[in-house]
Amino acid sequence: MNDPIFIVGPHRGGSTLWHNLIAMCPGMLRLAEPRFLGAPRQKDFNFFLRTQVGDLSQDAHVLKMVELCFSRNTVPGLEGHFWRFLKNPVVDDPQFREKVVERIKMSDRGIGAIARIILEELTAFSGCTQACVKFPIDIRHLAPLLRWFPNCTSGTALRIKQHPQLAWFIRRAVLLLVISQYRLSAQVHQKFRGRPNYRLFRYEDLLAEPERVLRELCEFTGIQFQEEMLEPQKGEHEHQPSSLTGKQQKAFDITAAVRWRTVISPLDNLVTLALTKGSMRRLGYDPKTHPIFRHARESQPSLPQVVY
Repeated sequence: MNDPIFIVGPHRGGSTLWHNLIAMCPGMLRLAEPRFLGAPRQKDFNFFLRTQVGDLSQDAHVLKMVELCFSRNTVPGLEGHFWRFLKNPVVDDPQFREKVVERIKMSDRGIGAIARIILEELTAFSGCTQACVKFPIDIRHLAPLLRWFPNCTSGTALRIKQHPQLAWFIRRAVLLLVISQYRLSAQVHQKFRGRPNYRLFRYEDLLAEPERVLRELCEFTGIQFQEEMLEPQKGEHEHQPSSLTGKQQKAFDITAAVRWRTVISPLDNLVTLALTKGSMRRLGYDPKTHPIFRHARESQPSLPQVVY
């Protein structure tokens, strides 16, 4: 069994598309974000252990934890799509659960060991050779992720309707969050860019030149390039709706990388560019020269010509 591939990236970084593409490879198990580590004050796996399980030095608590993890019930801290196992019946296999319990008891019983054991056994019992996981979406957790999986491969890749009176404040808060996550991404990239099992892949590059970027991705991850990867809409995987349009985008859409221009104001654009200019430079991205903008213009349907 090969080491897992992790999709790590900030909000609106195209992580779902990267995830779907890699999942199309034969023998690949597609796993949603398990959130073993979450943002501050978030109900993550730590929260689950603290409030629902207790001290894992006791074998009875290990058994309780495993039963809760694979119960498919809504449990605080296990509320993500990963823990629903909608298309993975192996979690109902008593042998699978016994194997997980046995391995956890023999480990140091830390979250890193638990994460590794669960992912490895899910992959093995599913008859797959490798897993591709969206983990974690908060890039601040890249360091512990690499400690837990030293041989893994990793890449960096409604409220307004509910509260219309707070629309202005919500948009400002989201904008500040995106800016902070982008700047943090650049800092993390600077720190880890020299590691052989880390590689930066830009969403804009993928949409502008999908075949070239996908071939580089496959070479880096050690998986075989499939022509079907150029048609992600044909894959049997899930597609999350866009946070901008609410629609499920399945095929490559060049305009997806520039759609933000129709959402934010010119002033917000100027502020964002001013606060992320240095980060863009660290990430090797220049909004003035990147080909995605030329391709987006060319992909727009031309207006009909009318002769009077």
